[in-house]
Amino acid sequence: MRLSGPPRSVVVVGAGFIGLEVAATARRLGHEVTVVEAQPRALARALTPHMSARVVAEHRAQGVRVLLGREVSALYGDAENRVQVMELGDGERIAAELVVVGVGVLPDTRLALTADLVVGDGIVVDERLRTEDPDIYAVGDCARFPSPHAGRHIRLESVQNATDQARCVAAAICGEPYAYTAVPWFWSEQYAMRLQMAGLTAAHDETVTVGDPDGGRFSVLCFRAGRLIGVESMNRPADHGIARRLLTTGTQLAPATAREPGFDLKKLPRTPSTAQGRPAVHA
Repeated sequence: MRLSGPPRSVVVVGAGFIGLEVAATARRLGHEVTVVEAQPRALARALTPHMSARVVAEHRAQGVRVLLGREVSALYGDAENRVQVMELGDGERIAAELVVVGVGVLPDTRLALTADLVVGDGIVVDERLRTEDPDIYAVGDCARFPSPHAGRHIRLESVQNATDQARCVAAAICGEPYAYTAVPWFWSEQYAMRLQMAGLTAAHDETVTVGDPDGGRFSVLCFRAGRLIGVESMNRPADHGIARRLLTTGTQLAPATAREPGFDLKKLPRTPSTAQGRPAVHA
């Protein structure tokens, strides 16, 4: 994929992190950019509605056309099979000299199936990342593991998860096994937005926003049944670091406390960053 050169009409299918990062890069290089997303909002699986809306607003402010709740029906090319036009489900046609599709991935489990291992949206492993065969481990985007933060088996696609799981398996091979309990965290940089997420927020039932949303420097604290389960931060790196520490140590933070006037995560008492006897790994 080449984004350098003269301005072109670029269409990105999928408003997830990869799609929006490509859109931001293309726009900063001077291209005309359209993002097409089938879901009613961007980053629906990853961010709360508040943070999602703020990200979309910034893309639109930068000149990106963001189409939500729209699906692609066809691509049309020239005599040399180079794409020229994209047609949407409602019949609208969009100039598209370059199309980038970022709609997710499927784990490649063919080798695991050949080895008669249990698979199901990934290679199923236990808390020490062992497959059904205790001599075989699986880590990274393909591994479906029991997460204490989600309360179920999940599969995570992130650099942090892959590297932390690799450390866990390396320790086991060296005779120092432990259960994988690392707090998930993610990041994305788009324009001047630095997005950082700690924990898993999909099952939240309450949120508290702190900071300065109008100024683009704020965090969304996500709670489930009164317990902090994740924090999304925009241009508040200190909040992100503190959130990871709180989630790692299991420090209690009530929604009512977060709503108090003048509340600031940085003013919370500091506690050691440990998790079940293992040092927390920080980037």
